[in-house]
Amino acid sequence: MATPANNFALLLDLAKEGSSEKRRELLRQITDVFLSDPPERTDRESMLFDEIIGAVAADLETQVRVELAKKVAVSNVPVHRTARRLAMDVIEVARPVIENSKSLSEADLLEVIKVKSQDHMLAVTKRPDIGENVSSALVAKGEDRVVVSMIENRIAKMDREK
Repeated sequence: MATPANNFALLLDLAKEGSSEKRRELLRQITDVFLSDPPERTDRESMLFDEIIGAVAADLETQVRVELAKKVAVSNVPVHRTARRLAMDVIEVARPVIENSKSLSEADLLEVIKVKSQDHMLAVTKRPDIGENVSSALVAKGEDRVVVSMIENRIAKMDREK
């Protein structure tokens, strides 16, 4: 297994690399290491990873961002900045993160509902942890298909008085 020093050397290489193909390969290596359940990683290490990966991901092609989004969506590593950035991306990238990432807060979901598409809102309805504020925002702004999908989510919490 790679040491933390080697992992951060890879992160620095990723940040400096100009070649798209090499960046993509470095990103895959790094995300495989960092997004697996962390052995003993400090909050600072996780924050640095989140910051660098989030910044690098913005420059990558859609398909590479989709791959990253799928990894972030199922990871238990706290990568709030990266998850938020991916959630605000095109729907192909955003969907897995919006539907599954534990790194997104209620405020993040409300921002997605406020500024993104109906497809993004539809992805929000698939989450297992929809609270009353989010469900109210979906009802207020969502098209019929969004509202129906939210109602079909049996574990969503809804404010029955609104």
